[in-house]
Amino acid sequence: MKMTMMRKVLVVIWMTGLALILTATAAFAWNAATHAYIEEHFYKKQGQVEIADLYNRIYGANAVDIFTDNFTSPYLDFSAFLHDTSRENFLQVWQLAASRDEKAFAYGFVGHNNTWGMDSTAHVSGITYGRGQGYIIAKARVLAAMIGPSLESQLGQTLPDNVLVDVCHYLVESGVDFLVRAKDPAIGNKLIAAALYRSNAVPALLINAYKDDFSALAGSPDNAAQIIATAEGNFRFSMMGYGWALTQDNALDLVADGLASIGVKYLGLPPGSEAALVPVAKQGIAAAMMLCAPDFEKELKATTGWVNGKLSAAGVTW
Repeated sequence: MKMTMMRKVLVVIWMTGLALILTATAAFAWNAATHAYIEEHFYKKQGQVEIADLYNRIYGANAVDIFTDNFTSPYLDFSAFLHDTSRENFLQVWQLAASRDEKAFAYGFVGHNNTWGMDSTAHVSGITYGRGQGYIIAKARVLAAMIGPSLESQLGQTLPDNVLVDVCHYLVESGVDFLVRAKDPAIGNKLIAAALYRSNAVPALLINAYKDDFSALAGSPDNAAQIIATAEGNFRFSMMGYGWALTQDNALDLVADGLASIGVKYLGLPPGSEAALVPVAKQGIAAAMMLCAPDFEKELKATTGWVNGKLSAAGVTW
């Protein structure tokens, strides 16, 4: 990437301020930096050199989550469709992809999946840790026992066990992302570049793949197409924002602020409750990093090998 373009991008993102960052931390099974890290290791393993392919694949490896930062219908329903573990709905993008850019995006998109892809080792069954529940979920249960009392004290209420674990899974995802950032300090810039340079064909590809499936929930195919286009545009911008946050010296503060905002929406708390959650978010991310530091690399390496084999078996090759 030319440095002049990078500077322009960073200036634009900086000017949008904290409001952008607060939308950038949607719930992923692995978070954005981790998906990018795994996808890049597919890329290196296969000896590819085109940087445009890498950017489209990294963006695709995250774009399955374009609906996950909105906790209302039909976004929740669309997200559930893409993450359904009983059907391979994610393959529809690959089946329609024609150009090289589209195939690169679709390859990343398919590899994310929750059935046998990256998400499956995070949420369904881990390979080196968390078998039968997923690496992220298993770590979230441990973290819930560690910080649950502090979190509930800050909220002034007791949370059901499943809600507490769900909140902690956000923290674990972020913790692993910070561990990935320590391994690859350029990961934030890679997320910015992947979102900025994603193919212009991506919105139409997603619309053509899913507008008919989503039409009943959206009211019509046209409404579904508009929702998909808007969600993808917002996601693209938020991915740049999250990448920018990871490039900053105060990344932990920025990400904790974002998680607090998401937490208020998820828990249905009154506006202004974010301040009470920020210290717990920072504590939770730090604790999650401690929990995951000894074994996250083994799990990511195992996930890379697992998904690479599954992609080949499914006929999704590059």
